[in-house]
Amino acid sequence: MKALAVILALLLAACGATPAADPPPPPPQAKSTQPAGWKAILIAGDDKEPAFDNAVDSMADKLRSFGLPDANIVELKATARGPHEANAANIRRAFVGLNPAASEGCFVYITSHGGRGRGLVMKRAAGFLTPGDLGTLLDGTCRGRPTVVIASGCFSGSFAEGASLPAPNRTILTAARDDRPSFGCNAQQHYTVFDRCVLENLDRGEPWPAMMAKTRACVIEGERKFNVDEPSEPQMSIGQSVANLLVFAPGR
Repeated sequence: MKALAVILALLLAACGATPAADPPPPPPQAKSTQPAGWKAILIAGDDKEPAFDNAVDSMADKLRSFGLPDANIVELKATARGPHEANAANIRRAFVGLNPAASEGCFVYITSHGGRGRGLVMKRAAGFLTPGDLGTLLDGTCRGRPTVVIASGCFSGSFAEGASLPAPNRTILTAARDDRPSFGCNAQQHYTVFDRCVLENLDRGEPWPAMMAKTRACVIEGERKFNVDEPSEPQMSIGQSVANLLVFAPGR
């Protein structure tokens, strides 16, 4: 499969600009205040198992229970067709359409199969969504806004490391290390292990590190049932300007 970066590069080309002679000023940093609202994109990138769609559906319900209106939640799936199909054009359109207000944050949840060193499978885009792809998309619409990314898939730790995606305004949670698979991707499971643990432990008003600590403990217990030899070891990256961010708490 071709990398999704190639497809997105063609779609984003019209938005490019000639660099100025002098270095550009640094991007504005997100304030530590809690966002008053959120804009969300939820993506199920593959259709081999129903677990990915199930997780996106349940995450959308969870966000609605936190007070997010339907207009603030975009769901894209490999099983869908039309405007909700998780293809390259719709992915780009969804990010451009986020357009958060100054008082809002961005939330991105992606669940799919993963490829080591390649990112997460986007079947309808015939490629992978890489950390670099996602960083570019977020820079274009959520630059400087408090942002939470949950990347669920094998080898997804690459989203929480390096220079492509981590940033001072971003909290990033991943299902596994960059050299480890995650577990539970089969037709007998309603969710993957990580997705189930995230959904069970996403409690409004709690600090994200506390939520992730409970998720990790849940994953360890879930993987024991699969007799896993090498645990997935979910990863987390927290930017300095969102260190005190709470899980979908009302803005202050």
